[in-house]
Amino acid sequence: MASKTFLKQVQKHILKSVPAVNDYICATLWELGEATSQSFFSPKYSFTKPTRMLFGFETGFENKKISKNTIRKNLGRLIAQGIVKKKGNMFSLSKGGIKLFNSIGLRKKILAKKWDKKYRLVIFDIPEKKRSDREWLREELYLLEYVQLQKSVFISKHALPEDIIIEIQKRKMNKFVNYLLVDKIFDYSKIDKKGGNK
Repeated sequence: MASKTFLKQVQKHILKSVPAVNDYICATLWELGEATSQSFFSPKYSFTKPTRMLFGFETGFENKKISKNTIRKNLGRLIAQGIVKKKGNMFSLSKGGIKLFNSIGLRKKILAKKWDKKYRLVIFDIPEKKRSDREWLREELYLLEYVQLQKSVFISKHALPEDIIIEIQKRKMNKFVNYLLVDKIFDYSKIDKKGGNK
């Protein structure tokens, strides 16, 4: 079973367009379905230059020389985390790995989508006994480029993906979370006493 920290790290690297070796391996398996460890090497033991892009951005690994040992260690780590599975000499993503990359793909599409000139406001008042759920929500909002206005008020130009809304309901947080669509945001610090802009 993959640790939450490890999954968040993979998600963060890819959404911020700075994937590490682990992320590159997973993304390659996600795109190809399955591969042998040799698929990651050219005869000089470097990453083969991919003709594809990862979720719409260059991976940055096209010409980097990565040792065979590094690939083996990372594959071992991914198997231990339950993200990658091995059958014979073939590697592929596990069900958990596929779920992770589907969610990353969904978030990447949301972040790339043209802004519709509306703001999304998330306001929550989650009790202390649900602290881990509160931290989970905060992390998800930061990954989707939400900005904290106040302690439990976040704003963004990006919509929440359906899987986050479903997860909020699954965690029984819906009565503590409000999600608003806002047309305009007024900054009262820039309005003088007569009602005009400074």
